[in-house]
This record gives sequence, structure tokens and C-alpha cells, in this order.
Amino acid sequence: MFLGFAIAQTALFVWSLRLWRETRTKAIAVILFPLFFLIWDNLRVAAGIVIGFGEPLYWLTWPVFWAHWLSGCWLIIASGSILRLAGFDFTSHKWVMGAFCLVATALVLHDLPLFWTKEIYPVCEFDLIRYSGSVTEANRCTPDQALVKGEIPIAPVVTCFVVIGTGIALWVRRGFPWMTIGGIVMLLTAAVPALNRHRLDNLGEVFIKGGSIFAIWFLTRGSLARPAAH
Repeated sequence: MFLGFAIAQTALFVWSLRLWRETRTKAIAVILFPLFFLIWDNLRVAAGIVIGFGEPLYWLTWPVFWAHWLSGCWLIIASGSILRLAGFDFTSHKWVMGAFCLVATALVLHDLPLFWTKEIYPVCEFDLIRYSGSVTEANRCTPDQALVKGEIPIAPVVTCFVVIGTGIALWVRRGFPWMTIGGIVMLLTAAVPALNRHRLDNLGEVFIKGGSIFAIWFLTRGSLARPAAH
């Protein structure tokens, strides 16, 4: 399953690179970095059963956490840029884009202490072997393994709501529902225990990134078509 997620994220990454080369859209630029580490994340989970617990898997895991704390909320910045691409007049003011950037920066600063206070632990669930920031009854590897409570994921939740709100604005003005759908799927797979317990939050990442990239393509397809017409 996670190998499939990695393939899907790789396809989105290639699509994003193409859009960046053709449009130089700022919204794509801030998506590329976190998208790369989502590929990394899915591959390290898929490889866990082959590598096993130990230093290699441990150190392959840390970059995923670092990238998540640093860039997981950059979709907020991309959302502001997408609204500008969609022609919402209020986004022409620099302070509006500054507000999107300020919210994202505040969330990064909120997670910043995790860089030196967070630890990761071996967990086992289904056929997966990986390291995680929390240990629950459902994923601990042995009955006597200590449980570790995870932190409340404020940044991802705020990001989901910003993406959903941006998507609703696009849906109303431009008849484009997919950014909204992507944000809702991400929120449900992360927040609903029955979905999160089966690690479908990684599927949600495919939807939220895919919906945002699709929105950028939708809004820039006119500029993509023009060069071919000459």
C-alpha cells in the first residue's frame, strides 16, 4: 500500500516539476519540497519490513519528521497564491499574501521545539515496521512496550482548513471542487480513528497535494496552451 502511495506522490512530483518549468508559478515552488519528502516517507515505511529496526531505518525516518515540521504547512502559502491565480482581488494586496505566510511561519515556529525535544520509537502494526513519534496499544511491538502519547497536530489541522476554505472559494467562483475534496479527504483520514488506524492518512496526503496541484494546473492551463498556438 505504501509503495503505491510513493508511486502516486512521485507522479504528482513529476507533474509539479513540469508545471514549474512551464509556468514558474510560486504555488508550485512551495509544494515541491514537502512533496519530495512525502515520497521519502512512503518509501521508508514500505522498506521497513525489509530493513528492520536499527540505525539505518532510524536515520531514514528523521528527515521525514524534520521536513514535516518545517514544510508541512506550506500548503497555506500555496493556497494564498492559488487564490491570486484565481483572480480574487483581495489577494492583490501584499498584506494578504503576507498573512498567509505569517500563519505558516507561526505554525513552523510552534513545531520548532520538536527538533530538539522529540524522540521516535519503534512501532509495529499490520505488516509494517517503522519508527513513530507515538506508541499506542494498537501499534506497540510488545505487550510491555511503554506507551508514548503524541503531540496535538495543530499545523496539519490548520492547513487542512485553509486548503478546504480556498477550495470552497474556487468551487463557488470557478466551479472547481477538487481542492475542497482533497482537503476534506486529508482531514477525515487524519482525524477519523477508523481511517487513521489503517494508516490512510498517507492516502489523504495524496488527495490534498493532488487537489492543490490540479487546481494550479486548472488555473494556469490557458498560459500552458498559448505557446503551442504560436
